Amino acid sequence: MKEKTLIIGAGIAGLSISIRLEEQNIPYLIIDKGENYSSKIAAGIINPVVFRRMALSWRITELLPEVLDFYQKLELEFEDSFLHKIPIRRGFAHEQEKNLWLKKETEADYFDLIKPLDEADLSYSKLNNLCGTGEVKTAFWIPTLKLLEKIQSKLIREEKLIEEDFSFDKLDVENLTYKGEKFEKIIFCEGFHGIYNPYFSYLPLQATKGELLTVKSSEIPENESLNRKCFVLPIGNQLFKVGSTYKWDSPNTDLSEEAQIELCSHLENLVSSNYEIVNHEAGVRPTVLDRRPLLGEHPKHKNIFIYNGLGAKGYLITPLLSKEFVEYLCGKRELDREVDIKRYEERI
Repeated sequence: MKEKTLIIGAGIAGLSISIRLEEQNIPYLIIDKGENYSSKIAAGIINPVVFRRMALSWRITELLPEVLDFYQKLELEFEDSFLHKIPIRRGFAHEQEKNLWLKKETEADYFDLIKPLDEADLSYSKLNNLCGTGEVKTAFWIPTLKLLEKIQSKLIREEKLIEEDFSFDKLDVENLTYKGEKFEKIIFCEGFHGIYNPYFSYLPLQATKGELLTVKSSEIPENESLNRKCFVLPIGNQLFKVGSTYKWDSPNTDLSEEAQIELCSHLENLVSSNYEIVNHEAGVRPTVLDRRPLLGEHPKHKNIFIYNGLGAKGYLITPLLSKEFVEYLCGKRELDREVDIKRYEERI
């Protein structure tokens, strides 16, 4: 019988790796302590545009087809809906932002992603704006908690996911055993807990705390997501997620009044709508200084790997990167140089 691959972590990173391993008929076991500080809290917005620079997201033309394929296959498997198409309406903060949008809408790479501005966009009345709005027409959102719980429950039933703390004291990296059981490969998908991993501590992984609110309102539009300084994502039944804050080097999920005040201020600058706060959550994203994930094999310990640092765009980038990563594990390709941890070998 072929030895299993051991995956540490059952957030979207570890679960997407497990899905790709199954596609290759590679047996695996996941160990996860049953706590999650990022993947289940994330809003799960799939946005192909970086608004602050009005640029396309990294590798977006390759990412989007994999997003559709990956989540639609999960919809078929679980007979449920996970990938919800929703336009994103961006409020322009100033004339320069509007003019940049007008320039981008004439470029071929943006034709399928953003809608050309018209008078309705410029005079949009449901959002507080001085310079009009623009619409990203190819965008989606994913009910992250539902998706992860569905996959995790299935894997627990199949005895492929064990909920327990992982102990480095019981790991033998030279013989590739954990608690005496032999594995073919070991992949660390720990999220921000990777900052405590003794084998990959040389990598510039950061714990970036983010807080978000769930509000209820009968006045905010439910047919699109609003964006300026914050996002307002309709999730049904007059409920909206509002986020998100960023606090670097903060590996805790304590709720702060400061973050709530900040999010309420952004929301009230965006819309003149009555609302009530029904929930306040915090998560910790695994982020990297150069905004690229950390993928690859340990430079000294063979068959010890990391797949981490997906950051705020994890649900957008993991369908493609998990596929490429497992192909790399199988010797079928090299990793993208921008995500390969070889870029940080001088830090060892």
